[in-house]
Amino acid sequence: MKLAEYKHKYGFVQFYAFVIGILLLAFYLGYVFADRSNSGLGQDVKVMRQSVENLTRENQSLNSQINTMKIALDVARLTQQESQTALQDAASREIALKQELAFFQRVMAPELTQDGFVVERLAVTATQSTNNYAVSMVLLQHENIKDIIKGDLDIEISGSLDGKPKTYALSELQDEPKTPLKFGFKYFQVIETTITLPANFIPEKFELETDVYKYNRRRGSYNTSITWVEAFSEAE
Repeated sequence: MKLAEYKHKYGFVQFYAFVIGILLLAFYLGYVFADRSNSGLGQDVKVMRQSVENLTRENQSLNSQINTMKIALDVARLTQQESQTALQDAASREIALKQELAFFQRVMAPELTQDGFVVERLAVTATQSTNNYAVSMVLLQHENIKDIIKGDLDIEISGSLDGKPKTYALSELQDEPKTPLKFGFKYFQVIETTITLPANFIPEKFELETDVYKYNRRRGSYNTSITWVEAFSEAE
């Protein structure tokens, strides 16, 4: 049936009233649907917002735990470093004390050591000047009954100069005024001097030799070899 027939059958007023009613019903149903949709979306937004808040709080809690663990780890590392430093210092002090004790035992209780003359220590220390070094030697006598012994030290420094073997007498390298390399002592003696090495010279070892005299009579000879690294390490 066409619209014109409906309009003729039911009349103009009733027909348009019916159409308006249908339109109003459609608007109403659309409004109800939209309202329900908005309510559902609002609920979803509320749930998502709550989820975001929960995740934010959880993230803040995790960050706080991470920061706490980092602080604890830093403290543990610092404590470990301090402990290692303390142990190293204690070990160094122990070594130094043992060396001092051994030295004084040899001086005061020679029966604990073998007899004879010895260069107890040779130490090399770099100075502020280029290729300049301070050299210190401790000479010691090992005997039960000590008398004055004397002699002249013959010291050479061997190494390489421009890639070739080279040997210098220590007296050649001494700075002015030169310290006599003589000794005369009953218990021990310290000899100190400074030397300047030639440019491009790489030192490798010391060669020490001397004849030992007592009462102008030669008691024997002494010689030893000490590497530059050993002497320089002792100075540090």
